[in-house]
Amino acid sequence: MPGSSSGGIFLSYRREDAAPYARLLQYQLSERFPDARVFMDLDSIEAGLDFAEVIRDAVDSCAVLVALIGHQWATVADEEGRRRLDDPDDYVRFEVQTALMRGVRVIPVLVDDARPLRQQQLPAELHKLARLNALELSYGRYQYDSGRLLDLIQRVLAPVGGRAEAGRRARDEDDRQARTEDERQARVRRLGRAAKPPQRQPGTRPAEAPSGPQTLAATLTHGSRWLTVYAVVFSPDGHLLASGLQDAATHLWDSTTGHQLRTLHPDATFWSEMTGPVHAVAFSPDGRLLASASEDKTVRLWDPATGQHQRTLTGHDRGVWGVAFSPDGRLLASASEDKTVRLWDPATGQHQRTLTGHTGPVRSVAFSPDGRLLASAGDDGTVRLWR
Repeated sequence: MPGSSSGGIFLSYRREDAAPYARLLQYQLSERFPDARVFMDLDSIEAGLDFAEVIRDAVDSCAVLVALIGHQWATVADEEGRRRLDDPDDYVRFEVQTALMRGVRVIPVLVDDARPLRQQQLPAELHKLARLNALELSYGRYQYDSGRLLDLIQRVLAPVGGRAEAGRRARDEDDRQARTEDERQARVRRLGRAAKPPQRQPGTRPAEAPSGPQTLAATLTHGSRWLTVYAVVFSPDGHLLASGLQDAATHLWDSTTGHQLRTLHPDATFWSEMTGPVHAVAFSPDGRLLASASEDKTVRLWDPATGQHQRTLTGHDRGVWGVAFSPDGRLLASASEDKTVRLWDPATGQHQRTLTGHTGPVRSVAFSPDGRLLASAGDDGTVRLWR
């Protein structure tokens, strides 16, 4: 019965290695998709009902099955020492196998650095599971990882009508942009005809346009190729380079040599797993402060010369995605997923005011060169200017 799914979400997991994550995801899914049924093993099966029939019906009503795969998923044994996965009646095997057979979208999610499954570990009916691209879900990156998973599920759950409407809007926007570009090019042609090009003297060569960077000077590595780098910025004098990473750290580099100078962690002695990725970094105009914006809802201020943590700015309700100093360095603006922009006094860390108006997460902020305007860009498709 491929294609019979109607929009539910099935959470499949083994209680031995993924129960806490399943429970957290159940709450998040119910909050994010209030109109979708979230099916979660025994919580969704009434007493007296046939387990196999209920699972088949539940899978048929789902658009996606999330298979949480921990370290013991393929190896956990029953009371007699036999591997559960080899039992055709094992409920986890039955859930995933039914979804694969019925053409339901299956998303493998590797929990706490579990290794990807190999076909040799699986019964023949589950071999396809080893070929599916997997997401990761870990304690240290939970907000980021679960956000990626929920975004993917949202795309899967988008109804045909919603996709058609989105496609229509996209085509309308493409047409509008094409018309705008045609008008712009027409104006350029009119201006070009109106302006006479300067006459070149005989025997002289036309001036060559200045060329930008063309040769790779250095590659800065952060210890693991799996770490995502979210942001990068030069200091005002160009001597330092700061990068913001998925591992909650901000790295400082010598831009001339490419050598790493220091790593700025949320704590001076260790990385707290409750923090999140650093989404944005910004130097103050005088280069004496470095601001880092994090998924943990904070902005941290550092002394780049010493690596010392100066203060933490708190107040946002969701992750902070953008940060910018005013040209005179007296204000710091932060942009957040909570749909607000906050202004701070970086010298004292005091909150000055909150700017509201965006109807979606705010991703970026920037001051005008004279500091009289602040621009904010959001998921609601707008850029807003503030005085």
